[in-house]
Amino acid sequence: MNSFDFKEVTLNDGMMKKVLDETLAFYLKIPNDNILKYMRESAGKPAPGIFYTGWYPNSRGIALIGQWLSAYSRMYAISGDEAFRQKAVYLADEFWDCYESAQHTAPFLTSRSHYDVEKLLRAHCDLFLYCKYPYAKERAGYLIDFAADNLTAENIFGDNSTEWYTLAESFWDAFEILEIPRAKQMAERFEYREFWDLFYKDADPFSKRPQAGLYSEFCHAYSHVNSFNSCAKAYEMTKSPYFLKSLRSFYRFMQTEEVMATGGYGPNYEHLMPKNRIIDALRTGHDSFETQCDTYAAFRLCKYLTRFTDEPEYGNWVESLLYNAAAATIPMTEEGNIIYYSDYNMYGGYKKNRRDGWTCCTGTRPLLVAEIQRLIYFEGDGELYISQYIPSTLHWNRNGNDISIRQETGFPEGKETTLILSLSCSAAFPIHFRLPGWLSGEMKVSCNNVPLPATVDKNGWLTIHSEWKEGDRLTISLPAEVWMHSLDPVKNGPNAFLYGPVVLAADYSGIQTPNDWMDVQSLTEKMKPVPEKPLHYTVDGIDTITFRPFYEFKENERYFLYHDTTAHATKFHKK
Repeated sequence: MNSFDFKEVTLNDGMMKKVLDETLAFYLKIPNDNILKYMRESAGKPAPGIFYTGWYPNSRGIALIGQWLSAYSRMYAISGDEAFRQKAVYLADEFWDCYESAQHTAPFLTSRSHYDVEKLLRAHCDLFLYCKYPYAKERAGYLIDFAADNLTAENIFGDNSTEWYTLAESFWDAFEILEIPRAKQMAERFEYREFWDLFYKDADPFSKRPQAGLYSEFCHAYSHVNSFNSCAKAYEMTKSPYFLKSLRSFYRFMQTEEVMATGGYGPNYEHLMPKNRIIDALRTGHDSFETQCDTYAAFRLCKYLTRFTDEPEYGNWVESLLYNAAAATIPMTEEGNIIYYSDYNMYGGYKKNRRDGWTCCTGTRPLLVAEIQRLIYFEGDGELYISQYIPSTLHWNRNGNDISIRQETGFPEGKETTLILSLSCSAAFPIHFRLPGWLSGEMKVSCNNVPLPATVDKNGWLTIHSEWKEGDRLTISLPAEVWMHSLDPVKNGPNAFLYGPVVLAADYSGIQTPNDWMDVQSLTEKMKPVPEKPLHYTVDGIDTITFRPFYEFKENERYFLYHDTTAHATKFHKK
């Protein structure tokens, strides 16, 4: 199965397009002189612009420029706006000019620049694919040679100070896209089999502890999830069953042990850790989920798994993160402040941008937003698969037949989606739909108001077969209702409430916390929709608590997302 690339899918008016448009506008406005200021100073060149603070000075912007080059290249592919291509090419040229001038006095890369090399290498693949950058292969070749000759190769387990174990995917990309032979050897050199083996062998995932790195009681969440994108790429390139088995096992581990109601994971200084520790972290901490980086890693992992297995379930995780992370992020500031951690503390949380600017998440944010377009539709053997229900248009050349499919939907606030087909000539092929895990009833399909028979195929897709004609209009029902999630099914808590994939957080105006005033386990039957306010709910008998989508909360508005039913039960509980 294949995914579609940026130019083949267009987002139409709706929540995700709003997120995309805001992101494109913000990143296009970042002044080139500011991006390059520290690098130019290091190179002894004139350096107009302002000094960025936060994380920027420590790396001189080198830790971010690779991701931004990728982002601008992809934004050009998405928008067709020449300004993005010009920005990408200009920044690439200026970076290398500064790199060469600073080489002997203040070198940009060192023996521990694994993270920077990985981002820069992928950037040059994107520059080649989307901007036709003439120096992409030459400069990627230099990066590969630098890595081979200079990067430390001890490959210490869990060392998130370098994140060496995320490198292989970019090397494989350079081998495949840029046809650089040495990249294959480097991809194999940085395989993380010591970690992947735990899942291949179905061993205890917590049986090995990091031997180096920062705050390393357990494995660093983002980079270890991201390491499995290297595992996935290795499977794509070699077809070794080792990689796919490890990948599947890791995904099951994440869904069973790590992933929370929002799709987020990795609380308490970004750890993958046992469930009891996650629950403790939700009581005591406000660093619940490294939102931007973790989301991007999960998006790519799910895309690989969907393509390799032809199975729809991975779209469920994507969907959770779309509405509860990508669309739930408050705006960045011009000083580079962004939501680094989402806050799910059970005694009250807030959305706050991190005080120090230009963190790694400012590099990842535009990439995760751009990635949305590559997660909606898939195709294989002339069959179409629809994984996400987002207003969008697919442009699909199917065996020489140009097909346009426009998806119109008010989901998640509405309960259906519509596909309008335009074909250069009639064609017969199956269309498959993901059956979301939260469905509250039967998912039905009609064509031009006539019900169509649908079956569930061997992989779990809802499938319809027909000969499609110009103007055919498919309507797909998406029945949803409020439901309760339990982070630990054994303890039946802590709990969160959702409508379909959308997490509903509580506004609370009473004393203490909502836990003291409601019987969480029986709450769904008492939640009543507010007229003309989609996905807003009151609670019968408790006028101090209302619920609304987590994505609606703005900066510094207090909310309660998880409800701690295991910590205490008081006389205040309502029946």
